[in-house]
Amino acid sequence: MNKIIKEKMKEALILFIIVVTFGIVLLVMLKYENEGEKNMPFDLSEMLVVSSVDELAKKENPDNMKWNLDINQYNDIYLKIEKNPDFNESAYIEKVVIENINIKTDEQNHVYTYMPNSTEGNLFAYEDNFIVYSDLTYNGASQDNNKTLEIGNQGGRILFRIVNQGIGEYVSNDEGEIAYDGTLLKKIGVSEERLNIKVSFDLVIKTNIANYRGKINLDLPSGNILEEGICNLKQTDFSGIAFKREK
Repeated sequence: MNKIIKEKMKEALILFIIVVTFGIVLLVMLKYENEGEKNMPFDLSEMLVVSSVDELAKKENPDNMKWNLDINQYNDIYLKIEKNPDFNESAYIEKVVIENINIKTDEQNHVYTYMPNSTEGNLFAYEDNFIVYSDLTYNGASQDNNKTLEIGNQGGRILFRIVNQGIGEYVSNDEGEIAYDGTLLKKIGVSEERLNIKVSFDLVIKTNIANYRGKINLDLPSGNILEEGICNLKQTDFSGIAFKREK
């Protein structure tokens, strides 16, 4: 009888150990799912979003109006990647990639993502060859260069633009000067609701150690540009973004 009891106690102990081990593994998995990697070689340390408008003079102006402009609402997104001082292995950035860009907006809007202009002139050019259709890759290099899509392999910044294109027209003979900013949209009666854009994208930091992926969600523009003209949003707390290791 004692032998049978001992065997049953042994089986119960083994079962208890299995259940506890499974529970610990499950908790670790859930923690990783919610929090992601805690010691990456490089971290997203800062995001800056600058929102305003730019304009393009129309080629045709049959009434010879003083102001005859197409208005675009733009959002410049700067992402800063910094080396983690607590990471002990030798590491460098191979690539930083923006993937899976998803945009939700008013059906009237025509929203596009643009990479920096690699030719002479303005930093951004609204030409088809600069539209980001699937992903945008910055290659690791000795230093940052937006025009050649390069980021410092020991950390740096990347930049891209999301544009609500042709949001309205400003046609007038009345004003001697105008402010080339978001207040133009108020003059032509564009509502704040019409401007709202919800954006999500994956930020993938590819290093010689491993690749790390996190999803970023944004509400654009970054403020009330109808009143302020130009709005800046700076974020340094990314505790809500879980970066997961990839092979």
